[in-house]
Amino acid sequence: MKLTVCQSGGYVRCSMLFLLMLLLTSCATHRQPVALHASPQPALRVIGMPLFEDQPKIDVRRENPMYAIIGLSARLIQQMVREYHRIAYGKANPALHQHCLKSMRENIKRRLRKHGYQVRDLPMTYWQAQAAYRRKKPDLAGVDALLRVQIKRFGYFSASPFKPYRPGMVVAADLITTRDRKVLASNVYNVGYEPGDVPKFDLQIDYMTTIHVADKRFFYRNFDALIDHARESSQGLKFIASVAAESIAGDMERRSHGVVLARR
Repeated sequence: MKLTVCQSGGYVRCSMLFLLMLLLTSCATHRQPVALHASPQPALRVIGMPLFEDQPKIDVRRENPMYAIIGLSARLIQQMVREYHRIAYGKANPALHQHCLKSMRENIKRRLRKHGYQVRDLPMTYWQAQAAYRRKKPDLAGVDALLRVQIKRFGYFSASPFKPYRPGMVVAADLITTRDRKVLASNVYNVGYEPGDVPKFDLQIDYMTTIHVADKRFFYRNFDALIDHARESSQGLKFIASVAAESIAGDMERRSHGVVLARR
């Protein structure tokens, strides 16, 4: 059987694309946590906080494993339904997303300042901040490290038609030096979701620290129940965001050892 040049080129291009996707995925994956007390800490006084990396809408989704078996058309329908639900929930709570992010930033800054750090808000992305430091921009003068926060999922999620929608967030936080880009601290937090329901491969993570939040007041059996209680359900997401902020900032506390002693 003769293989044409076009077919051969197509196979080569597909192979190269597949390898590139694997490379990008491996670069973005959080492989293991890094504790601040276990890192060689430089003179760390000023922490810069770039913009959070997040999706434009609060996520509302229910997975159905049967769609993966049925085929592509069913998955496309599921994606359309998911987008409709996101839009509908966003209309019911138009200011909720920004409120949660703003509150989360303020809580992180307040806790970091209690730890003794100076915190500087940076109206730019993490990569823009690193580039600005290299160019000696005034905004980055004196900043010792950047706290990069990536919100990988935030909203109401149901892993199957037999499980309720529940609020949660998966967020990665990395404290990275500006001078040489060394990771001083790193963790991925799962706040609220059932651990077995979080698709690590899709979210480009290899691990996560689970923080259980199981307040059944904010569990909804289906989307109709969720949208009928949209305003009440917003309290669940606000609480999730506050817990995520406390978890991130709490790991930034300076410690001389890895053991935290309980105080009476």
